[in-house]
Amino acid sequence: MDTKLFTGPAGRLVEVERDPPNLSYVAFVPGSLPPGAEDAAIADVARELGEANLALGQLTGIGEFFPNPDLLVRPYLRREAVASSRIEGTVASFSDVVALEAGIRPAPGSDTQDVLNYVVALDAGLRAIQEGSFSLDLIRSLHRQLMTGARGEAFSNPGEFRAIQNHIGSSNEIADATYVPPPPLEMHSVLDQLIDYLNGSKPRTPFVVEAAWMHYQFEAIHPFLDGNGRVGRLLIALLLAERHQVAHPLLYLSPYFERHRDEYYRLLLAVSSTSVWAEWLRFFLLGVAEQAREAISVAREVLELRDEWRERLATVGAAPSALRLADFVTEHVAVTPRVVELGLGVARQTAYNSLQVLVDADILESVPLRQRGSLYIAPQLIAILEV
Repeated sequence: MDTKLFTGPAGRLVEVERDPPNLSYVAFVPGSLPPGAEDAAIADVARELGEANLALGQLTGIGEFFPNPDLLVRPYLRREAVASSRIEGTVASFSDVVALEAGIRPAPGSDTQDVLNYVVALDAGLRAIQEGSFSLDLIRSLHRQLMTGARGEAFSNPGEFRAIQNHIGSSNEIADATYVPPPPLEMHSVLDQLIDYLNGSKPRTPFVVEAAWMHYQFEAIHPFLDGNGRVGRLLIALLLAERHQVAHPLLYLSPYFERHRDEYYRLLLAVSSTSVWAEWLRFFLLGVAEQAREAISVAREVLELRDEWRERLATVGAAPSALRLADFVTEHVAVTPRVVELGLGVARQTAYNSLQVLVDADILESVPLRQRGSLYIAPQLIAILEV
């Protein structure tokens, strides 16, 4: 790690002794939250903070138009999973993920299971945070669900904080690393400080600002051998949901981070090295506003498409089971007859009949499978939701 770049660090550099001494290295230990520069940083981004709060309020409002918030929350959560995993080089499409959820096995070598693990971890985390507070156990649980059965499982030690030093950069040599996070002996104290910050009873910083500080801090600590970026982005969603007191969150930042990947990584490092808190916060708040506006646009398109489907079905005098299936498809995007049978609690023949009604109404397409049967997909909905 080039210590000359750390001209005004947001923490402290520590030298870690090794044997022989010429292999010793320097690591970075972030300071506690909130940063001392918080007031100045917030004042510097007042306009961006106002825009982010306005967009969040509008997004909360549009959720009220949905008779069942899960109609949008479930597919939007999968959108986040695809984008967050893609930042780490995982290749899987939105269509791949919803097909796997419907029980269709991916092609050999596919990364789809990694993305589905993100969905499972985020879904479990959202439920957990409604019932309790932030904790190290919650963070370990997210990592376990994320990495078990995924690429890199053997190396990542799912659910366990690292006991050895890690580093970030293209070189295998720690001396050539771009960034070296806290050594294990220092790591646990800064993790405890992070949890204390998230659960503190003092007057709150604006929660979108808290999310920015928390995400930087977690990435700076880098407490796992692998999967830190995905866990850190999961925590943003959980914090925003918990602070905003929404059971059905629609705001996820991974698509924004993916579009601005180089800037995202540059600023995380720059906070550590030169304390550019305001610059990082501005970037983060612009992402909140951008993603909230995007979510509003997507929500409107989904709502309009759902209404259009219902009109088509009403025109042909479709049975109530077909109307129920239309909403079920809005939530799940891709289904099989078995998934419909179990999900709607209907007889097998009713499931087949309802699927055919939606096929005839150009809502679903039937895709023959390599194995027996068919997968039914909603191409218009996929076109809206694909990242």
